[in-house]
Parts: sequence; C-alpha cells; structure tokens
Amino acid sequence: MNKRMMELALVRAIPDLTIGELKPSRLKGLYERLQREVDQDLARLPRPSQSEIYRIADRVNEFGRATGWLGQQRHVSTLLSFCAEMIENSRFNHNPKILETINDIIAHLESGKDLPAATFWAGSLAAEKWRELMV
Repeated sequence: MNKRMMELALVRAIPDLTIGELKPSRLKGLYERLQREVDQDLARLPRPSQSEIYRIADRVNEFGRATGWLGQQRHVSTLLSFCAEMIENSRFNHNPKILETINDIIAHLESGKDLPAATFWAGSLAAEKWRELMV
C-alpha cells in the first residue's frame, strides 16, 4: 500500500473538507498553493491500481473510525494540526513547501483569531492514532 500517497491525499483534501466556495482571498490563495505543492509530489508517484485505491480508501476509513472523524466535520485547525504533525513525522521526504504552506495557513488563521487551542490538541491526538494505524 502506498502510505506516501495516503499522506499526500489527506493533506490535499484539507481545502475540500473545510471550505465551500471561497471568494478570492489570502486563505483561498493559500489553499490553492497547498494543493499545487501536494500535486507536485503526487505527480512523481506511480499511478495507483484500482485495487490499491480501494486499499487506501479502506485504511483512511479505518483511521476515520478510530478517531471518530468518519462522516464528521472538523475545524480546519484540527485538520491542519494533524497534517502538519503527520508530514513532520513522515518517513517520506515530502516537498518541504507543503509543510511551509500548512504553517502559513495556520499563521493566517491565527492572525484572524480563528484557532481554538483544543483543536490543535485534537489534531495531535489524531496524528498519534495515524502513526499507530500505519505501522
């Protein structure tokens, strides 16, 4: 199973999981930059087979059940915190601009006072669960 692809897919999904249609803004630009950076890494990976896609979906769903996230909406800072920790602790050499962009999004949201502290804690717990499941 392609764990690197799973990590990248989760990061790439952040904007899709947290926004509706954003008007042109700094946040929309940061989300688009994040997806471009992830896409550069994804383009370097071999195309997954259909069975591999199903296995990836099963693992992501397993993670969703283990964290209670499956079918639930999460605050963007929870997702960002989870993804930042997952990328920082990954055994893969991801594009460093991915983490840089995640941190830029966090800084932007902090400047707008839109980051409850508990959401970072929840993201960190999810990252711990991710590491346990991906062994």
